[in-house]
Amino acid sequence: MPTGSVGAGYKTFNTGDVLTAAQVQYNLQNQSIMYFEDAADRDTALTAGIVQEGMFAYLADTDATVYYDGAAWQSFGTGDVTGLTAGSGITITNPGGPVPIVAIDTATTVSLTASQTLTNKTLTSPKEKIEIVAAGSTGTINININTAAVEYYNVDATANFTLNVRGDVSTTLNSLMANGEQISIVYLNQNGAIAYYPDFFKIDTVTQTPLWLGGTAPVAGNANSTDVYVYTIIKTAANTYTVLASQNKFA
Repeated sequence: MPTGSVGAGYKTFNTGDVLTAAQVQYNLQNQSIMYFEDAADRDTALTAGIVQEGMFAYLADTDATVYYDGAAWQSFGTGDVTGLTAGSGITITNPGGPVPIVAIDTATTVSLTASQTLTNKTLTSPKEKIEIVAAGSTGTINININTAAVEYYNVDATANFTLNVRGDVSTTLNSLMANGEQISIVYLNQNGAIAYYPDFFKIDTVTQTPLWLGGTAPVAGNANSTDVYVYTIIKTAANTYTVLASQNKFA
């Protein structure tokens, strides 16, 4: 109990009780949140011998509430975040402190950068990104799966074109996929009166020979239509793939 205390921190006063000076000092004054213009004003009023552990003060110049811990005035604005503790999720280890210490377990939370296996996670708004390009298909078109696996060129094509699938300009698809993994790529090509189509398909600039739905590779696109090409890429070994492809007309 602090020096000069006359009872518990909370006191019930009954009808007829005499309120002593000591009770006013301890139960009212010492346990209030005192108002001061700044820390200097506080220290002038609460000098050694007056200041006691458990006192609170409000400092108007910084809009801060501070408390005296028996040795110095402390702020509520500091605290710790611990390292990661396996198997415990999010744990508050000192809820009684001015700012609790929080431990986060990577086994039960999701990292934006680390490789993790997600279990019992629900996507509340699953969407797939599509890159829309206001241009006509021509030349070599790079599909960067780090940006989007669906590409839509929504202006009439001007020539046959080559599709090249990669991670991005500095990342190969091979480096992103393990053996036995697959990814699906979708390309939407808009045609006008002249029907163009992808006459070459590449992965990391290496030409691939897709296996086409129905057994025959297309030799043209469809006029006045949007042709949708779907490629399922299966990695069977380093830089080795089986590609299943289809052409679909939408008009």
